[in-house]
Amino acid sequence: NAEKAGIIPGDSIASIAVTKSNVVGDNAIEESTQVRGCECLDFDNTMSVLANFPGDASEVYMNLKRIRRWPKVQVRVEYPPSQCAEGVSNVREIELFAGENLRRALLNRGIIMDDPEAPKCDFCGGKCTVRVMRGMGLLNPIGTTEEKLMKRNPKCRLSCKTTVGYNMQEGELQLRVNLRQW
Repeated sequence: NAEKAGIIPGDSIASIAVTKSNVVGDNAIEESTQVRGCECLDFDNTMSVLANFPGDASEVYMNLKRIRRWPKVQVRVEYPPSQCAEGVSNVREIELFAGENLRRALLNRGIIMDDPEAPKCDFCGGKCTVRVMRGMGLLNPIGTTEEKLMKRNPKCRLSCKTTVGYNMQEGELQLRVNLRQW
């Protein structure tokens, strides 16, 4: 029955309701609704609420809450070796959520985008150009203006105009930052 009702694994029953209709007086209909909450109850207590629900209603309404995990993108960020101290890895592994702006997400996770020779971006005023080594399909489609700016560098994107995990995709992305230092 759960499958026919559209209940899938991970759903949580929040409450159960029954509406009763009673004829009162001269064709007047009075409706009353009984609701029993069962959100955050364990299995035995939820079954108790279901089994002990009063009334003989022909229809019972369940209020469900669907729990969904937000898609994540695993990102490998590579710095130019010249910008790292001796013995320090030039690679950082971070995790971003689908729908995040790439530039803000990188900066929030401590990625330093400081290329002294790079021109400033016309949109954000920073130095936000990144090279996508793998995972271009995980990013939003390139806009017309960005496409014209990146005509000579088709593997590059302006991180301030890029959304990670476009259309709620998961996967792996590999980037290079501070491109003029490579």
